[in-house]
Amino acid sequence: MNLKDVMATDINDVFLDHDEFATYHDINGKQILCVIDEDISKQRNNRQSDTYDGLYQRELTLFVSEVDIGYRPERDQKMTVDGEWYKVLNCGAGGGMLEIDLGANRA
Repeated sequence: MNLKDVMATDINDVFLDHDEFATYHDINGKQILCVIDEDISKQRNNRQSDTYDGLYQRELTLFVSEVDIGYRPERDQKMTVDGEWYKVLNCGAGGGMLEIDLGANRA
């Protein structure tokens, strides 16, 4: 096995292991194993956004295998996570994993 094979195995057998970190979520109508982190988005939140009375920005970071999701989301693209609409704020890729920052205005 080469390094890429080992990393691909680690993605599925360690980080996206259902018994360890990952859980199934509905991503754009498809059940996918992923890790959702809302705390990391709060720590990184340096974005300036307009806020209005009664509205707030909900942000989360989605860690998912690029193979499982089947594409690399683009900035400002819309996605659904567990039936809720979000806009892609940023998408980073590395070692077969995607780190997708999502945001949505909520009331």
